[in-house]
Amino acid sequence: MADFAVLAGTHQGLFLVLVLTTLIPALIAHTLVYQPTKRALARKTRLTLLFVWISLSVFAGQLLLTWAYFQSFGWLYIKDKTIGFLPLITVPVICVLFFSLPRLLDLAAKLGRCSNKPSYIVDNPDMSLIAQEVASADMSLLRQADPFYTTDHERVDEHLRKVVSAPELIVPLQVAVLGSATACYLQLTFPAVTLEPSTLLVAWVVMVAATSALWIIQSWQQQRCSHPGEWKRPAPLFRFLRAMGVFMVLSTGLVAFGSQALQASLLPEQFNMTSHTNVDTGLSVKQLAHHSHASHAPDSGSHAKTVSVADLTGPRAGTADRKFALTAQKATIRLPSGNTLEAWTFNGQYPGPELRLRQGELVEIVLENKDIADGVTIHWHGLNVPNAEDGVAGATQDSVLPGEKHVYRFRAEQAGTFWYHSHQQASVQVRKGLFGVMVIEPAANANASQSKPAIRDLALIHHKPKGEGPTLNGADTLAKQTVAPGTPVRLRFINAENLPVTYQLLGTSFQVTAIDGNEVNEPNLLANQALKLAAGGRYDVSFTMPNRPVLFTQATQGKNRGKGLLLSPDGGDALPNLQADLPLFDPARYGAPLPLPFDLATSYDREYVLLFDVALGMYDGRIDGLWTINGEVFPDTPMMLVQEGDLVKMTFVNRSFMDHPMHLHGHHMLVLTRNGKPTTGSPWWTDTLNVAPGETYEVAFRADNPGLWMDHCHNQDHAALGMSMHLLYEGVTTPYEAGRATRNHPE
Repeated sequence: MADFAVLAGTHQGLFLVLVLTTLIPALIAHTLVYQPTKRALARKTRLTLLFVWISLSVFAGQLLLTWAYFQSFGWLYIKDKTIGFLPLITVPVICVLFFSLPRLLDLAAKLGRCSNKPSYIVDNPDMSLIAQEVASADMSLLRQADPFYTTDHERVDEHLRKVVSAPELIVPLQVAVLGSATACYLQLTFPAVTLEPSTLLVAWVVMVAATSALWIIQSWQQQRCSHPGEWKRPAPLFRFLRAMGVFMVLSTGLVAFGSQALQASLLPEQFNMTSHTNVDTGLSVKQLAHHSHASHAPDSGSHAKTVSVADLTGPRAGTADRKFALTAQKATIRLPSGNTLEAWTFNGQYPGPELRLRQGELVEIVLENKDIADGVTIHWHGLNVPNAEDGVAGATQDSVLPGEKHVYRFRAEQAGTFWYHSHQQASVQVRKGLFGVMVIEPAANANASQSKPAIRDLALIHHKPKGEGPTLNGADTLAKQTVAPGTPVRLRFINAENLPVTYQLLGTSFQVTAIDGNEVNEPNLLANQALKLAAGGRYDVSFTMPNRPVLFTQATQGKNRGKGLLLSPDGGDALPNLQADLPLFDPARYGAPLPLPFDLATSYDREYVLLFDVALGMYDGRIDGLWTINGEVFPDTPMMLVQEGDLVKMTFVNRSFMDHPMHLHGHHMLVLTRNGKPTTGSPWWTDTLNVAPGETYEVAFRADNPGLWMDHCHNQDHAALGMSMHLLYEGVTTPYEAGRATRNHPE
C-alpha cells in the first residue's frame, strides 16, 4: 500500500494550494477593467491565463490523487472527498472551463494580434500633418472592421471594458475561490461531511447565494462600463474605506460565529450516558423493520424490561478469596536515576502494587481516596467484569472523592495479563501514576507438577510520566536480575503509555504466548523481531534462559537506548549487541489456526462502521485538534445499541494521521481482517486494537455481557478530546450522571 501519511498529507495540502491558485487569477481578472492601455490589458490577460492553467493543473492533481487514494485505501477513505468536497470545486472549475477560459483565450489572442500592428503612425512628430490625418482615417476604417484594432499605447475603450468586466468571465473565477475555500474549510472541520447532509446543504446554499450576489454585483459593474467617458479606478481612500468596511463585517461575523461555536462546544452541565440522541442500531433497513415489528409483538415483553447498571454487580455475598486495599494518594517518588517524581499513586507506589490472583477466585478490592481532589475510580483493563465493577465514572459508578471508599467485587473468570488504572480524567491521572499490574494465573497451575522447573514470571509495565523519560516498572535506568540458565521465563509486557511502543528481546529466541491476556495457539519461535505494542495492549513473551545475557529494551536511539531489563546468568553487566530496524512481529499471521465461533461468512445481527478522523474545532471551550468518530466528538459520538446474544461486527477505518488503539470494555474482539485481508494463524483476540493511519480492521464479538460499556481510543489525550463512544445493551439504564456540574469526568 502507498504511504498513507504522504498521500493523505499531499491530498489535503492540495486543497490549501488550490485556494491560493484560484484566488490569484480571480484577483488579477478583477483588475482587468482598470488597465489604462491595451498593452497593459494584454499583459494582465496573459498573467490571468497563466494562473488559471496552474489552478486547473492543481485540480487535475487532486483528481489523480483521489484516484490513487481509492486504489490504495478504498472507498471509505475517499467517500467524503468524492461526494462532499470535490463537487464544491468541480462545478466552479467546469464553469471556468466553459465560460471564463474561452473568453480569456479569445481576448488574449485578439490583443496579441493587434499589439503586433505598427504603432509609429500615431502621434509621430516626423510625419507631416497630412500623413497623420490619412493614417488616422485609415485606423478609423480598420476599427470599424475590427473593434480590437489598436496600437500598443492606445487607451482601453468602453467596448473592451464591457468585455473584460462581463460576469461570464469574472464570476466563475470568483466562485472557484469560494468553492475551494469552502471545501478546504469543510475538510478541516467536518471530515465525515457525508454523515452530515445538513452541513452539505448549508454549504451549497451559501455557494448558490454567493454566486448570485457576485453575478449581480459584476453585472452592475459591467453596466457602469457602458457609459462613455474615461473609466477610472476608485480613489485609494475610497478603496481603503471599502476594504475596512468589508473587514469589519467579516470580523463581526467571525466573532459572532466563534462565540456561538464556543458556547456550543461546552460539555453539558449534566447528562446521562443512556439518554443519547445519536443512537446507531447497526441494523440494515430490512433488519430494522423486522426489529421494530418484533419489539411491538405481544410475546416480546422481555424487550421492555429494564435493568440498572448499579444492579449488574459481581457477587455481593460470600467470603472473598483475595482482598486488596488500594489508597489513591499523592507522593514524591525517587526514581533509580535519582530524579524525583511528584506522582499520584496507589499505596504510595509508582506503579501501584502488582495484584496477583488465580482464575476462578472471588476478589475484593477496596479503593480509598486520600487526597486526589477530583476523585478516582479503578478500571480493570481487559478484564470482562460485571458492568457495575468496570470503574468508569459517570457510567458505572460515581467517582470516589477524598475521604470516600468504594468496593469492587468480582470473580476472576479469565486468566492472563491485565492492568488497572483510574478512569476519571484518565488523560491526567494515568499520566501522573494511577495505574498498576494485575495478573490472573490459570487455575490449572494450582495442581501443576512439582517436577517442572519454577517459572520466572515477570510483569513489565511501560510508562512515561509527564516531563520524564520512559520507565519500565517505575525504573528509568537499566534494571538487572540474575536468572539461572535453563529457567523458563515469562515476561508480561504492558504498555501504559498513550502511544505505541516498540521493544526488542535480544540474546535469545522467544515465543509470543499471549496477546491481551489470550493464549496464542501453537506460537512460533521468533528471533530478531521487534514487538510493537498498542497503548493499553499486552504481550506475554516466553523463552528459556540461555547461558548468556538477555536484554529487554525499548527500540530507540539516544539516551534511552539500552535501558530496560537485563537478565544474566551471573549477574554481570554485559549487554547483547543492540540492533536497529528489526522487522516487527505480526499478530495477524502468527501461530496455528483453530475453529472460530464466527468469521467473514457469518451473518451478523449488528454491523457498525466507525470512521476515525481529526478535525479543527472547539471542544469544551478551547480550540484544538479534535479526534472524531463518524464526524462527532463525545458526547455526540454514536451510541452502539445491541441486544444480549447479538453477534456484532465493527469496521474500524483510520483516516487520521495518528494511531488509535481502540479499547472495548467488557468484551474481547476477534480480528477478522486487516486492510481487507483475512487474518491467519492463531485466532487473534484482543481488547485493545491499534489502528494505524491508513489501516482498516474488521472485528467481531458476541454481546454476552449486559451493560453500558465504553469503546474509546486508549490514547487518553485523544479520548479527552472527544474520541469516546459507548456500547449499550437494550433495556440497560444508569443512575449516574456525568458533566461539568457533576463529580464524574470519564474520558
